[in-house]
Amino acid sequence: MTLGVLLILIAIIALAQSWRRWLDPIIDTGRDLYIPEQLLGGAKLYRDIRYQYPPLAPYLLAAITAVIGHSLAAYIAIGIAQSAVVAAALWIALRRAAGEVAAFAATLMFVALSFCGASTWGANFIFPYAYASTIGMALVVVALAAFVHARNGLALGCLVAASFCKVEYAVAAIVIVAVLAIARRITLCQLAVFAIAATATGIYFFTIRENIFPASLVHGRIAERFYGFVSGRADWKSSVAQALIGVAIIAAIALLLRLPQRWWTITLVLVLCVAGASHSFIRAWGFLQWVALVYAFVRDRNGALLLFAAFSAATTLRIPLAVSPVWYGFVLVVPAYALIAYVCRSVWWMPLIALLCGRDLVEQHQRYAVKQFPIVSARGTFYDWNPDRARILSELVARVRGGTLAVMPEGVTLNYLTRTRTTLSYHTFTPVETAYPDVERDILHELSAHPPDRVAVVQRDVREFGYQGFGVDYDQEIVAWLRANYALEAQWREPRFSTLLLRR
Repeated sequence: MTLGVLLILIAIIALAQSWRRWLDPIIDTGRDLYIPEQLLGGAKLYRDIRYQYPPLAPYLLAAITAVIGHSLAAYIAIGIAQSAVVAAALWIALRRAAGEVAAFAATLMFVALSFCGASTWGANFIFPYAYASTIGMALVVVALAAFVHARNGLALGCLVAASFCKVEYAVAAIVIVAVLAIARRITLCQLAVFAIAATATGIYFFTIRENIFPASLVHGRIAERFYGFVSGRADWKSSVAQALIGVAIIAAIALLLRLPQRWWTITLVLVLCVAGASHSFIRAWGFLQWVALVYAFVRDRNGALLLFAAFSAATTLRIPLAVSPVWYGFVLVVPAYALIAYVCRSVWWMPLIALLCGRDLVEQHQRYAVKQFPIVSARGTFYDWNPDRARILSELVARVRGGTLAVMPEGVTLNYLTRTRTTLSYHTFTPVETAYPDVERDILHELSAHPPDRVAVVQRDVREFGYQGFGVDYDQEIVAWLRANYALEAQWREPRFSTLLLRR
């Protein structure tokens, strides 16, 4: 059995054990299911729909779904296709730079840890929290492979395209190109062309700054708290401790591999591989990637190590103390897989990597196994872990036919499932976006000017933002306006989920 066939089999296992269980019915992903269809219907991004990322992903999804349709099956196909691009690019890059074992290791980590990841719902490449993140990463990894194969023009083009997916990728692209320019890995002409493209991108970003740089998501206590958790700063002592444990294990294995191979050195290496088969191993590279980058500058600026270290460091700037395939890291660490595989390309590292990946696949199986309760819609059926929520949302989807609907505090997925449109440019009402007086006033103005036919108020835990609940300790004026202008059409109250359906 070739290593490529083995990777395909592992990918099939990851898919099979998570089949139709990737999508969360409330949080995040619905934005990218809802918006493309609205764009095809004539809506304008940023004017009619607030969107916090650059525009490439929604317009690309609109173009694809205009051909293959808007069903859940169509989005599953898109998710698998973008995953295949990432896997192929990793294989192509590492096989040229370090051989087939390294190519297998990098691609295995992606397939096992990120492809169908379940660290949190939306941390997978099939129904991700944001397709802008996964499509952008596909372009970044293609750029990495192109640089390895000395296709600098293609690589720079992919980096510019990735910049139009997320601002983080625009920053990463600038860092990568700066490193390569200092190392003289790109020509002055190529640098000049990229600089012109970067300047034009920056000017365009300035014109849409109210969407991609809203004050509520950039400044303030709520945003600072939220991004503190994303970056790992909120729990920095634990994050640093885990990374240092990983560094110590990696250093010990590397030292043992430099000694003459005896039965006791081999035994110790295997023991350390078992001990290190956790996310601490990957967290360690949050530090080691910078060591690798400095080492590459000093010893071999023309080698592949500089490329892998630059890409890894640049794409994990958002998660400096949380470099792992957990939460936001499921996508941002993909270039780190390439760096790890390049540095740890000896077969003696494979037991650790294989154990780490196997452990994660088992955990995914356990987490996805609890998602047994179907949510049925005309778009397709998927499964939830909460039986009360699955039953209530299935009934709501069956009840709401056409018209306009706003879902609060979050759940534009329901607009997608019910084929309804929201009349508001805001479609998410979590504290990090709307717990500010000026934002609440804007929403009230939109509600007064364009009231939707119905409003669904769903149960959404917002304690991660430091708040108790929608209408409890934030957005109280919105709730008061709804009480004054809407009547109760239906109500579902169960121990684990509740929803109110209001009609104007």
